[in-house]
Amino acid sequence: MTFLIVYLRVDTQEAMGANMVNTMMEALVSPLEELSDGQSLMAILSNYATEALVTSQCQVNLRFLSRDKAEAKKIARKMDLASQLAQVDVYRASTHNKGIFNGIDALVLATGNDWRAIEAGGHAYASRGGHYRGLSTWSYDDKNEILKGKITLPIPIATKGGSIGLNPTVQCAYDLLGNPTAKELAAIIAAVGLAQNFAALKALTSTGIQAGHMKLQAKSLALLAGAKEKEVSALVSQLLKAKHINLETAQALLKNLR
Repeated sequence: MTFLIVYLRVDTQEAMGANMVNTMMEALVSPLEELSDGQSLMAILSNYATEALVTSQCQVNLRFLSRDKAEAKKIARKMDLASQLAQVDVYRASTHNKGIFNGIDALVLATGNDWRAIEAGGHAYASRGGHYRGLSTWSYDDKNEILKGKITLPIPIATKGGSIGLNPTVQCAYDLLGNPTAKELAAIIAAVGLAQNFAALKALTSTGIQAGHMKLQAKSLALLAGAKEKEVSALVSQLLKAKHINLETAQALLKNLR
């Protein structure tokens, strides 16, 4: 079986452009069948938007890693190694990228865009060399004592069309962001993904990821137990010291706290 694939590149400007591109593709079916003397299989956009690549970079001073300089250097070197691991081990790369999308998906959803399309394109880009890799890289510059981070992925994002103009909560998100253009929004999204990845790697290479996870779980249990806003902090502290962190313990501690 031989496939003839025709790619159409379209600058969709401020729109995501799914309907626009699909309409164009379907309009070309008949002319292409006549030219090729073949039969059309399908006409549809691709979520692998390689013409919409976005790069975000940052430099982190060691003082933001730890107040202790020796400890900060240790964390920076470990984050560098963790980044390298995500480039060679697919099991680590998968979770590495999942953490990136923890940040990206939230902002894509808040702005009324299709998070599944962004993830599909991102994962495809992570596999572009035939091996699934981490989307971000971190390197420690020992001479200048700087940790450098970089992320690149396709982000075909929209600020117009679909439900964006209909959902009032989406409009609130755009107002908070300063009503960015599509290119500006894509840059913000990439930066959020890199920041999320930084936080995850820093936790993994220092205190461990469970410290943050357990704190979130304790807060959830405190709220489920019926703690009021002013009681949550104290209850969370007691829960984290408890032998068993569960709803029953949270309820008992809250009763004693009151």
